[in-house]
Amino acid sequence: MGLAADDVVVGRDQLDELASALYCLKAALEDVDRDLAEAGDDPKEVRLALNWLLDNARPAAELWLEPRAAGGPSAP
Repeated sequence: MGLAADDVVVGRDQLDELASALYCLKAALEDVDRDLAEAGDDPKEVRLALNWLLDNARPAAELWLEPRAAGGPSAP
């Protein structure tokens, strides 16, 4: 069974890194939803929640997956 024209091959390490970053982002979103519900109109608490979200979103935003040819050399 070969690859379809729109399939890509991504290294396991890159895929694991992406999955980890997305897991952290999902958890941060859940935390921030809860924190904002409890924060009310307190600007300090809102800012803390925003900072937490940004700290956890940046790693996911900085990831870049490089597709490679099937059977090709591994990415460094």
